[in-house]
Amino acid sequence: MSQALMDLAPQEIVDRARLAQLHRHADAYRSLLERSGICMASVDPTLKIQEANEQFRRDLGGSGDVVGRDLFDFLRLGPQTQLRRQFVRLIEGRSERVSERIVGVRADDHLFPGQLTAVPVRGRSPLMASIVVTLQWDESAAETAIRTARHKVLTELDARILQGVAMGMSTVNLAGELYLSRQGVEYHVATMMKKLKAPNRAALVSRAYSMGVLNAGTWPPQVSPDFVK
Repeated sequence: MSQALMDLAPQEIVDRARLAQLHRHADAYRSLLERSGICMASVDPTLKIQEANEQFRRDLGGSGDVVGRDLFDFLRLGPQTQLRRQFVRLIEGRSERVSERIVGVRADDHLFPGQLTAVPVRGRSPLMASIVVTLQWDESAAETAIRTARHKVLTELDARILQGVAMGMSTVNLAGELYLSRQGVEYHVATMMKKLKAPNRAALVSRAYSMGVLNAGTWPPQVSPDFVK
């Protein structure tokens, strides 16, 4: 042990060792952020972006700077969402992980459905220092969502039927509610299944949520106006 180190008080030695450990962790984190190939960002407890890797900037930032912006600026969300509640629980220390299906929104308004995962990063104190957020895109759903939003393929009637299907309404109930024949309801449902590449009603609803056609975290189900003619 060097004389300079021996001259330090025990607590100072501990503090310096902890500081060196934090620096090593920070360097490892930055290396992961840049080299992972996954869309990643670090946000503070107010969900403002502190750092973002090149993949995040390319996928969601466009030509603008993303640092300092709210994470939710880049996500398509309903007014009250499960994701917001999950982040509150994480920040308050009542959970250790956030995991939710989301739709990312690029600067050019292209949509990227995918999975968001967030975990807390704590420093020397129990308080949260930051949150690491990763976004993994569903590429096939993204391509369909982009085409769907660009061409606004749903009519207002389609939207009402899709909302009813998502609520679990039967063909008979939908027909009575919308003053249509049963064959008319089935026709519209079949048309939407073809457009969204879904083999059945359950898949149609799942696909609509994953693509952002149905707003996440809202009840009753609500179709985003971005997809309606």
